[in-house]
Amino acid sequence: MPLPVKLSCLLTLVALAVPACFGQTGTEPTSLRILEETPIPSLQIRSKCFRAVAGDGEFYVQTGAGKYTAVDLEGQTRIALDVSMVPATDSMKPEDLFVVDLAQDPRGGVIAPVWWNETPKKTRTGILRFDEHGDYNGLIWLDAGFTPTHVAEFNFAGDFLVTGYDPHSNVYVALFNSHGKMVIPQVLPHSNVNAAEGKQTTGQVERPSDQSIREASLIQLASGDDDAVYLYNPSWGRKVIRIQPSGHSTEIALPNPALQEGESALPLEMFVSHSNLYLHEAILNKGQKTDEVTELKRFAISVYDRYTGTLNASFRTESGFGATPVALSPREFYFLAAKVLPGGAWNFSILRAGP
Repeated sequence: MPLPVKLSCLLTLVALAVPACFGQTGTEPTSLRILEETPIPSLQIRSKCFRAVAGDGEFYVQTGAGKYTAVDLEGQTRIALDVSMVPATDSMKPEDLFVVDLAQDPRGGVIAPVWWNETPKKTRTGILRFDEHGDYNGLIWLDAGFTPTHVAEFNFAGDFLVTGYDPHSNVYVALFNSHGKMVIPQVLPHSNVNAAEGKQTTGQVERPSDQSIREASLIQLASGDDDAVYLYNPSWGRKVIRIQPSGHSTEIALPNPALQEGESALPLEMFVSHSNLYLHEAILNKGQKTDEVTELKRFAISVYDRYTGTLNASFRTESGFGATPVALSPREFYFLAAKVLPGGAWNFSILRAGP
């Protein structure tokens, strides 16, 4: 089964300088500076690389296969998810579950789409739930005819928005109820992709195209406290889709961040906090192509009104800040910074930053 593509496959979006407010003048973005650093002595990983996910008020760091640790903004850690806690059955062992992604549950804890190869020819998919104390809280099997890549939960309804792809190279944005039954197969009519490279000749086993896997993998979802899920797909242009539990959707256009002449932006993360929507992007130099980037050194954080898409602020950071931001307010950010120690272990700290 194909795995989600690497970050380097993200599309490059050419951005123009635009005005901003929150005390900024003209088109110049405001630079963030480090105000405080808090070491995290309880978190250390021996690995060539690691994965971190930003939530609302905390980070989630992958510390092993099927294991995530939650880190709050004061540097305190706890278990967020551990598949070894999932009860075994006659046919399934917990270690057989593959955790595809991780998302914050708006009501506390985390949820994660999982794959399980029930037989060599049959894969089951589901949503794994852990509560805010790090305890196993259920596995919901999905009635899905596609391979899930991301999931988000609606705040009040308890239903799920799930993205993914199928062997016919279709990309799905589907609505599921709290029991895992698919209610609306395609929330967004234009989300289908039927790439020519995904078509098979008679007698061949159908396989999803690289294009459909890439698109489904790069879609980002974020649960809002307004009982909506926000979806960002770089291949659809600079806009976010606000989706309600009924399946009704609204497009929100996002102005380009404040950039210098010739610069472009590579989208990294979209997240929602209170009434704001944030887009974290890497800044590329003039003529620089995504597939030529070996190291990301400069970043932009754009702060938008999540209902109108109005650009309220634009900030700049350097590579020393860390790659994963959490916003406490539109002018106060926290970053998870990581350094490699002698011997190859990763050491972490929380950076608090502001203008």
